[in-house]
Amino acid sequence: MFFQDGLTGSAWGDWANYTDSPLRAFEGELGVQAPVGFWDPLGLSADGDMDTFKRRRAVELKHGRICMLACTGYIIPEYFRWPGFLSPEKGLKFSEMPHGIAAISKVPLEGWLQIVLFIGHYEGYFWRQ
Repeated sequence: MFFQDGLTGSAWGDWANYTDSPLRAFEGELGVQAPVGFWDPLGLSADGDMDTFKRRRAVELKHGRICMLACTGYIIPEYFRWPGFLSPEKGLKFSEMPHGIAAISKVPLEGWLQIVLFIGHYEGYFWRQ
């Protein structure tokens, strides 16, 4: 009975008795699954604030998409390289750059500055909430 109600059912065993709980505020939201219901193990949504919930959901989607782009950026250089120079002053060609994390130390500081400024501008201008 413990495994049925405690671990695989809900956190308190008989979840049906807790109808006034603030944790029930998001039971009808998209993504709530029948076996576990609304899953919030850290209790971040315990106050039941809908604006905070929607902001956290949007931030989660945004960071998930950034992670997918990062994975794509990790895979694509294995199959495709830009022609030409990454840094003409330092003689660095795109074809000579190492793959993966080893490339971090090879990109000049000016290149990282361009990347950070572009992402900051894009996020500040286009991804405003």
